[in-house]
Amino acid sequence: MYIHIDCNNFFVSCELISRPELRGTPVVVANDNGNNGGIILALNKEAKAVGLKRGNPLFQVTQLISEHRVTVIDVHHRLYHDVSHRIMDEVRQTEMVLGFIQYSVDEFFGQMPVDDPTELREYLQRLKDLILDKTNIPVCCGAGATYTLAKTATWFAKHYPAYREICIIPADKRERALEVVPVKDVWGIGRRRMRMTEQKGISTALDYTRQPEAWINRHFGVTGVRTWKELNGTPAITLVGHDRQKSIMYSRTFAHMTDSKTTLLRELSNYASAATRRLREQGSLCGTVTVFVATNRHRTDLPQYNNEQTIRLSTATDDSMQIIAVTKQLLENLFRSGYQYKQAGVILSQLQHAEGVQLDLFAPEQAQSSVRKKRLMQAIDDINRQFGSNQVHFAVQGSESDTQDYPAGFMRAHKVDE
Repeated sequence: MYIHIDCNNFFVSCELISRPELRGTPVVVANDNGNNGGIILALNKEAKAVGLKRGNPLFQVTQLISEHRVTVIDVHHRLYHDVSHRIMDEVRQTEMVLGFIQYSVDEFFGQMPVDDPTELREYLQRLKDLILDKTNIPVCCGAGATYTLAKTATWFAKHYPAYREICIIPADKRERALEVVPVKDVWGIGRRRMRMTEQKGISTALDYTRQPEAWINRHFGVTGVRTWKELNGTPAITLVGHDRQKSIMYSRTFAHMTDSKTTLLRELSNYASAATRRLREQGSLCGTVTVFVATNRHRTDLPQYNNEQTIRLSTATDDSMQIIAVTKQLLENLFRSGYQYKQAGVILSQLQHAEGVQLDLFAPEQAQSSVRKKRLMQAIDDINRQFGSNQVHFAVQGSESDTQDYPAGFMRAHKVDE
């Protein structure tokens, strides 16, 4: 059986690891800029109970936050990635799950060679308890004959308390389960296709499975057909590590500290370039860019400074020039002189498929410009694939001759780790 693990209120759960006194109180995580200009990215059930929702602009819900004494915590993407990797490590060490992979920062897939629902539930409970014990992160688990059915099972685990956060969809209960699930909540369909499904009278996942394959292919393409097959119990999706990630992070802990903004900019520009290249390889666009910097926490004799900032792009992009420019802007905001920096990184998040990107209504020239930029990025990628990584790169990334200015231990422009 395929299994799916989804972390509950992940951003908030990560924050509560170091602030357990907030458990049981309303908490939200937001990209707050200090002037109530951000939006709510995640919230716990207590915050939902007072009427808050993900996506609420902070300035619109200031009164609710004040009345119910809601704690607002600034987003810390680096923390969430670290916790996600800990979950990966803990589960892999058990050797209970085959092909265990990270699908996004808070979602994981794998397989268990167990068909009996009772036995499988016992294994999933052990896995769930282990993750909570080792990382303090509560999770929901689902299992089914395909990846899509496993994720659908997790939908039940999250929406129906009677399942106690674990749901298994055996073959003989598949149609009964799909009859309950709204088609908009099916993995691989989503809200973008709602107009088509409404016109056809498709309201549930079961309705979707009963359409002819040819019709699905005509209106939803090959991705829709894969989802259709998976919902019908036939595996059609292959997941591999780092395949179409939902967030991409490039960072490094330096061998030597630096107080130079120029050096940090070179490093971060290389990370941004590498992350954006990975973005294009998987056919995605990024909606937000996060940059973080940190000093050496082990050097208690030195002043400490850790910070990160995020920019939400008006239009999702895979343009290296734009993302490097945003990275530079964020570093300008973050950099403080007088500190010895030990780590820095770039995170691209809110990823979406490159096809069907929503352009700016008030910038009609954007489509033409986007085509030119894509051709340029494609040309750079083709040259670098043929002649070697970063043979063509942006000046801010530095060059081989510039590495003599780097302290020993800093990476060259073409040496980028994920």
